[in-house]
Amino acid sequence: MRCGYQVLLLLLLSPSLVLGQDPASVDSLAARTVLRQFCVRCHSGPGSEGGEFDALNQATLLKKDSSDNPLVLPGKPGESALIQRIIEQEMPPSGQPQPRPEDIAILWSWVKSGAAAFPAIEAREPVSILQVMTAIRNDVRDIPLEDQSYQRYFTLHYLANNPQQSDDDLRLQRAALSKALNSLSWKKRIVVPRPVDKAQLVFAIDIRSLDWEKKDRWQQLIRDYPYGAHFTGSSDATAKTLRDLDIEIRKYTHSELPVLRGDWFVANATRPPLYYKLLDLPHDARTLEQQLEVDIADRFMSPTPDRIARAAFDKSGVSGQNRLLERLESKHGAYWKSYDFKANSPHNRLRRFPLGPANLFPPGKHPFPNQAFEHDGGEIIFNLPNGLQAYYLIDGKEGRIDEGPIEVVSDPLKTSGTPAIVNGVSCMACHKLGIISFKDYIRGNSAVFGAAEEQVERLYIDQKLMDDYVAEDSRRFQSALDAATGIFLRTGPTDKRPISDFPEPVGEMSRQYRLGFLDQAAAARELDLAGPEELLTRVGVKKLKQLGLENLIKPGGVIARLEWESTTGVSLMQEVARELGRTPLRIF
Repeated sequence: MRCGYQVLLLLLLSPSLVLGQDPASVDSLAARTVLRQFCVRCHSGPGSEGGEFDALNQATLLKKDSSDNPLVLPGKPGESALIQRIIEQEMPPSGQPQPRPEDIAILWSWVKSGAAAFPAIEAREPVSILQVMTAIRNDVRDIPLEDQSYQRYFTLHYLANNPQQSDDDLRLQRAALSKALNSLSWKKRIVVPRPVDKAQLVFAIDIRSLDWEKKDRWQQLIRDYPYGAHFTGSSDATAKTLRDLDIEIRKYTHSELPVLRGDWFVANATRPPLYYKLLDLPHDARTLEQQLEVDIADRFMSPTPDRIARAAFDKSGVSGQNRLLERLESKHGAYWKSYDFKANSPHNRLRRFPLGPANLFPPGKHPFPNQAFEHDGGEIIFNLPNGLQAYYLIDGKEGRIDEGPIEVVSDPLKTSGTPAIVNGVSCMACHKLGIISFKDYIRGNSAVFGAAEEQVERLYIDQKLMDDYVAEDSRRFQSALDAATGIFLRTGPTDKRPISDFPEPVGEMSRQYRLGFLDQAAAARELDLAGPEELLTRVGVKKLKQLGLENLIKPGGVIARLEWESTTGVSLMQEVARELGRTPLRIF
């Protein structure tokens, strides 16, 4: 059991011991919060990975599942399949975040007290594209003339117009935007994007504050953007106003596309190829190490804990094989490098081969060739000047790779949209609070002797000292993370929660974006239409069929996000927008 049978039984039978209140008073909002945190990434209705039910829809939870068992039987938590699966550790799957005893007690109490319907999310007034464009025009117009061309904007109004998005969701999305922006900057200071509207759904950034004016980095972004379109219609007063606002904003900013969707940016700029382009990362680790003033071979030959420190452990959260980590000081803080192995690789057992890698020195120059491991890949984590972290995946020859081999590492959360660990975004999601603590098993326990054993003792440092390094580097990262995201995550001046209490925002937003599906209502929102009826009326059933979007016509039909973005010159979304009097824009 998750916490031992007796302890968990006590929690389930007496949840008030955890909650400090009568079980009957546990409201459905608390239950919804637990389900959203641990279940909705797989169970969000039709089209989702576990689409038999929607974890946030109380009505579907009351239905029987595929095995003809009630998911939730009001008043009888012990007989509810949902509770049973959580207790028996069938859900969430191994490797995903697991609910605490307090979380399980909340669900138990909610079911026991009748499984009341979840409270409706407080309705928000829809935000129109006209309001967004007006706010941007007003903002850039009031900026000093010499600064206007450096202003760029991100909008979250598409997300806010979704009635399923709570205020907490929006706070997390604002935090994700800020973390992503600062994780793609070589500047020394954290730069919080500036809201330009009262609802805090449209944000401005001066690209100079991120070093993005160099090497045309914004242009790199908009070349890959599948939602770009100019407002060119003049069929009515609103269309004409949008056209004029569009022209005016582009004139002020000197950009063909100065406004991007925030969710697209977070999910795509944090992964290759944009991740490499925006951070200007080289093609191999040796070059990266030269840029960061890290010479591993030199430090290997004359090791001291402040120059190089190693630890190895049997397995990690992403790999089933033993793994080695080494820490080195770099130009901007810490430089961590892992060495990972396939299950059947020769020279992969670190007790026997702790002094690699074999390719650390030129052929014939390794001082301990018989004790050198041969790795198949690895992950590099290094501090940016602002204290946040950057990530870099490598193969066994130190070459940069986009994603880790699935036989070496995998991500059960599917942050990248699949189990593959993709450089950047998957690493941000995993390393929520910085470097993950670990325990070394090599120091004093290696299977080497003589000079090799002495070198092991120098490289694999005392656990207490390694723990201090991990704590120091985590504090640096969390301080920067708090500066970038805390203002958005905390609900007000009385909210003193530490940054560790909040979900990791980039991974959450990326999963929602990549694993989600669009129905008629979602497609209408993304086209700034009032609802599905207007989508069908203005675009037409025939045109949607011609574009291969017939599923959007069917009741309950959905399409995948990547299908909506698929391109043959322009994306399907842009082709639909063309029918609304907009001109698709692709930058080449």
